[in-house]
Amino acid sequence: MRRFSANYVFPVSSPPIRNGIVEVDDNGIVVNIYKPEKNTSELHSTEFYNGIIVPGFVNCHCHLELSHLRNKIPQKTGIAGFVESITKNRNTNPNDIDSAIKHSLEEMVETGTVAVGDICNTTDTLLHKIQHKIHFQNFIEVFGSNPQQAQECYNNVQKVLGKFSEKFPNNSSITPHSTYSLSNPLWKLIGTHLEQQHNPVSVHYAESKAEYEFLENSSGPLGEWYNKAGIYIDTNRKTSPQKIITDNIPANSNVLLVHCTYATVNELKRLQSFFNQTTIVTCPESNLYIENSLPDLSEFLQSGFNIAIGTDSLASATSLSMLNQINIILNYFPDISFDAVLKMATLNGAVALGFSESIGTIEVGKTPGLNLISGFDFDKFRPTVHSKVKKLL
Repeated sequence: MRRFSANYVFPVSSPPIRNGIVEVDDNGIVVNIYKPEKNTSELHSTEFYNGIIVPGFVNCHCHLELSHLRNKIPQKTGIAGFVESITKNRNTNPNDIDSAIKHSLEEMVETGTVAVGDICNTTDTLLHKIQHKIHFQNFIEVFGSNPQQAQECYNNVQKVLGKFSEKFPNNSSITPHSTYSLSNPLWKLIGTHLEQQHNPVSVHYAESKAEYEFLENSSGPLGEWYNKAGIYIDTNRKTSPQKIITDNIPANSNVLLVHCTYATVNELKRLQSFFNQTTIVTCPESNLYIENSLPDLSEFLQSGFNIAIGTDSLASATSLSMLNQINIILNYFPDISFDAVLKMATLNGAVALGFSESIGTIEVGKTPGLNLISGFDFDKFRPTVHSKVKKLL
């Protein structure tokens, strides 16, 4: 049995507790939460820390298998330039890929992440994941714009899914890459799987203006890149991101709309009303890195959307620290409280990935993990760029 205390404990499910104490058993299960005025005189051997204690973080969107691309992709090139750079640099020495994944997972653990929604195109991350206690939702990603190669793409994805399902039978599923990167036949092939699966669906959505332009008339930066790369383009779609999503993803789905940088509130409300459950997943550092733009999170929050946070990959982020993402949001949106952003980084992500029964909040019976954030500004009641996060449990 261990007891942890700090200047404040943030359970997330209830208001912060000044000098609160969290008692956990040897399995990391929270057995008691004490307020200072109640039953604390007998609580010997309490570990007190300067700062605040928060639940373990939930990273709702990451590409761990791209970790070897840290510092190798140019910034602010737009989505077409980013995709081109990824394509050129993705394949490298397998040992370098393996080593980078290993270090990235260690970084996640050290900076207090307890769950990850990870995008997978290969099995490169599989052996590393089974060595960690992090909760993983493995999204086996589908893409391919050439209709003649649809069956081949689908067969390859099924092979990757089979490998992950052996180790993560309840937390591995097929998911589409984006609104613009699947041919109509490929959408149809994955439709039955999406209809039957119980796992969430994660799709890159409205990450760039180029996405809308490309789907409307096959032009713009994405159209130019496809042509340059000699990749097939279906020029007859005349559609939109919203229509692609509602036409191809079943209405009973739990959908994670990743990025939403250029999505309007009305557009997102229509999607929210269409699907059983909808979460906006913002990746602030990645959005700045690629498009130098952010979604209007203040307006999204005021509109009542469930918002979670992801780091995206190290191809478009300097670290996999969720505290870094929190600080970016607080810096760009000073009207949003730390409590609200903390909820995005914990409970909202846990709900989106289906892990909220065990993590996301500090509550009796849960095993959320505990993080200490030091260097907290108690006057403004938020962390600063100098704050550090340390995994306590």
